[in-house]
Amino acid sequence: MAADKGITTRIALRAATLQFSDLANAARTVAKQCLLDCIGVAVAGRNEPLTRMLREDALDAGGHPQSSVIGAGIKVTEEQAALINGAASHAHDYDDVHFAMNGHPTVPIAPAALALAESRSKSGKDLLTAFAAGVDTACLIGRYLGQSHYEAGWHATGTLGAFGAAAASARILDLNPEATARALGIAGTQAAGLKCQFGTMVKPLHAGHAAATGLTAARLAKRGFTSRTDILETAQGFAATQGTSASVERFERALLSDSHLPDVCFKYHAACYLTHSAITATRRLVSEFGIAPGDVTAVTLHVPRGHFSVCNIPVPATGLEAKFSLRFTTAMALAGRDTAAIDAYTDSLTREHDLVALRDRVTVEARDDERRDTRVDIHVGSSVRSQEIDVGIPATNLDAQWESLSRKFHALVDPAMGHAAATRIEALCRHLEGESDLTEFFTLLRATA
Repeated sequence: MAADKGITTRIALRAATLQFSDLANAARTVAKQCLLDCIGVAVAGRNEPLTRMLREDALDAGGHPQSSVIGAGIKVTEEQAALINGAASHAHDYDDVHFAMNGHPTVPIAPAALALAESRSKSGKDLLTAFAAGVDTACLIGRYLGQSHYEAGWHATGTLGAFGAAAASARILDLNPEATARALGIAGTQAAGLKCQFGTMVKPLHAGHAAATGLTAARLAKRGFTSRTDILETAQGFAATQGTSASVERFERALLSDSHLPDVCFKYHAACYLTHSAITATRRLVSEFGIAPGDVTAVTLHVPRGHFSVCNIPVPATGLEAKFSLRFTTAMALAGRDTAAIDAYTDSLTREHDLVALRDRVTVEARDDERRDTRVDIHVGSSVRSQEIDVGIPATNLDAQWESLSRKFHALVDPAMGHAAATRIEALCRHLEGESDLTEFFTLLRATA
């Protein structure tokens, strides 16, 4: 599979031959940070109604107890664990993002890798390598497809996440490049997720479905299940039917990166990531100029036009919808409300008079340039205070990022599992490459308080 081969086969070769030793220290560190963060948000989402329904459905269906459901005290089949943990970890929309794939990389990929690593008794290095292969695959495909796939209404977490989960699962199962290409083909024909479902239980289902789809695709490929091995680039294939902007040149540039993991961005507000720049800019202006909510006459947000199809619900009626409302999350920031706590976004919050009044003072205007930053203009009397921020810049100080993620993790996990268990899980994640036996790790993940 040299450079003259197709897109799919080249991605498959890269995933199938990736070794832990190929990963630079930054990629290894961010991979471990992604897993820690995923576990934290999965614990936070374990008792959400959507997670309970999926868990109950799995138990009703039955099957071999192969892989752990995080924080539930049970094992289910590999596919069921991938589905449930994937959905649970996206239930609060508090998980990491990657702009190369225009979506959330960890929640569709890690649950598949975790499920197989547990059932197949793999090591920490095996798990990290597979996860890295999965994230790399999703990002390479995202770069190849360009913006049109997401802009057309496809939720890339569900679509590209299925490819990533297939690559990670194929790596766990030690599939060769040809079988990995077939796994990508099997996953690609099932990849799904529509952005019109944002603000409903189906959005987190996309992540779980992608994880389970990718896992099953790799298992079938291992058995010899046939598929096209050029699913991405062939006529009537994925790129041809799911977008209009595929570019081999852009793909070639993406291949120059040894790993896309260091470009993962983590969330510290439990809302859509595209609201975070506005939240951060608003908080800075309020702090710097001592702006009180009652002093605000108007607020204008200047955002990329793409935000309008993702997080511009003008009048949210539920807590879930509030997470996808630039106007409402900005109102929360103006009022000094907590935007980090998972229980901050309630249905009743959307009806609070002071927040509704602030929300109605916020106007969102679209920009048509390529920039990702958000500018916030707060009008106070005859004055306008402005701040321009892009929070989508990956961290370079990974030690500081560990500390931020540790605080977030303990805030989510300590109340559910206790500080001692949370501390041990974090310690194992920080040194996962040294764990040849992950039995303790999965026992802790499965445990309930």
